[in-house]
Amino acid sequence: MFEIIRNNKLFISLSSLLVFLTVLTNLAFPLLLQEDHALRFDHLVGLLAFILSITYCAQFLLIVMKERYAASMNVRHLLELLKKMKRKSYVELSEKEPTYLLNRIFGVVDSLYLFICGSFSESIRCFFLLLIPLFLCFQLHYLLGFILLSLFPINVFGFRWINQQLSIKMKNMQEAFALSNKEMLTTLSHIDTMKQWSDAVLEQLFSSQLTSMYQTLANTNTFAQTTSLVLNAINQIAQIGVYLFMIQGILQDELPTSALILIGVLLPIYFSALSGLTKINLDTATLRTNQRFVNEELAAPDDRWNQTCEATLSLTFDHPVVSIGNHSFSFPIEETLKPGEHIYLAGASGKGKSTFLKAIAGLYPSEGISLSTKSKRIKPRNPETDKTLYLAQDPTILSRTIEENLVWGRKMTREEKIIIETSGILAPIFQQRSWTSRLTENGADLSGGEKQRIALARILLSDAEIILLDEATSSLDDEAAEKIMKYLKKHAEKRMIIYTSHKKEEQRFCDRTIAL
Repeated sequence: MFEIIRNNKLFISLSSLLVFLTVLTNLAFPLLLQEDHALRFDHLVGLLAFILSITYCAQFLLIVMKERYAASMNVRHLLELLKKMKRKSYVELSEKEPTYLLNRIFGVVDSLYLFICGSFSESIRCFFLLLIPLFLCFQLHYLLGFILLSLFPINVFGFRWINQQLSIKMKNMQEAFALSNKEMLTTLSHIDTMKQWSDAVLEQLFSSQLTSMYQTLANTNTFAQTTSLVLNAINQIAQIGVYLFMIQGILQDELPTSALILIGVLLPIYFSALSGLTKINLDTATLRTNQRFVNEELAAPDDRWNQTCEATLSLTFDHPVVSIGNHSFSFPIEETLKPGEHIYLAGASGKGKSTFLKAIAGLYPSEGISLSTKSKRIKPRNPETDKTLYLAQDPTILSRTIEENLVWGRKMTREEKIIIETSGILAPIFQQRSWTSRLTENGADLSGGEKQRIALARILLSDAEIILLDEATSSLDDEAAEKIMKYLKKHAEKRMIIYTSHKKEEQRFCDRTIAL
């Protein structure tokens, strides 16, 4: 709670001021009514109209400012969480699955926004709307004030208990939703397969998941609404008791008749503020659940992610052992590779070539694989700063333009475009498309070879010193693969290249071979 306030002081200030003005508009009439003996009726109406017009105009401006800030706040928060997700290890990301983590992350961002805009603002509003009517009621009669005051701890402690139970239920609900969404997104993204399903198959795949997901939601809402109903019943009984007390006091001349008018305005405000604790409770439970997810599953990494790497790398293998979960894979290799060496990694299918390349890239934890510069050994490994580039057989294609695909979202310089155009790697693609042509999800409108061409073109714009190609030309015909490998060999003559290929003839492009 306090961390959120510290990180968003301006937003909190705007929200607090907006709430104060909202409370002022709600209580302007009963507060002025207290002074009706000193003001003429026309003056009272004029003063009320002036106060309301000023406060409503101020509220309008504050809402605009607050929501503009909220947009930038959401962007910063989302990017911060995405960076935390990216910094998790390759194995952790594979186990948790990025689609699941993304669903949870969007829930975290939404819950923070709803909490600050909703619950935090509502808690300030409720504080004033409870405190001021309570003060005025004590002035009318101490018993009246005592009845209203007794409701406050009943609601606070009651909702606190509800909040504790909801935290558990909300966690289960969010996990169920995230898992179901992940399954649906990954399954339905395969359009070729999905279009061949009948309605019965679609229902067979998702019916039980959706039933479980929405039943969990129904159970959570049932608990929240039924427990809140009990507290609302207590509040309503107390409200009726207050009205009866007021009527009896007026009939016995213990209270002035004007008190009934005042109470008629104050009581709805007071009990509305009490019922507002329900929404505060729900948003707070959601925020706590999501914050637990951030602390447990997106824990801040250690300082290894801030290290930088010097240039001119060498790579040493000393009988490497690669760990994937509870499994370990040993490679009887003892070699030291220097900058400019182009190595062919040979081995039958299933020998672990891909695993070994990913370990070199730092994606899998390993022992016996080390990078070093002229002056020092680089440890621990960091895929973000080690200046290694790993290209898989099935490359990542963004739903963006060709230009943005090559440089991950930014605009290319003219010099970069000349490098790509001169290489001819994308020439077949540019026969039908241009730099600004937008590609569909996962490159569905590209052939396998075209996807690999885009991935290989990224190498030309990369500053990586170690390039790892994992069957990166498998979808290209022999002539195209030969041209690209020759160009890469020339372009990366000072960089280290380690590659695998099911096309044995590509072995001739290497300086030497390492067999697994």
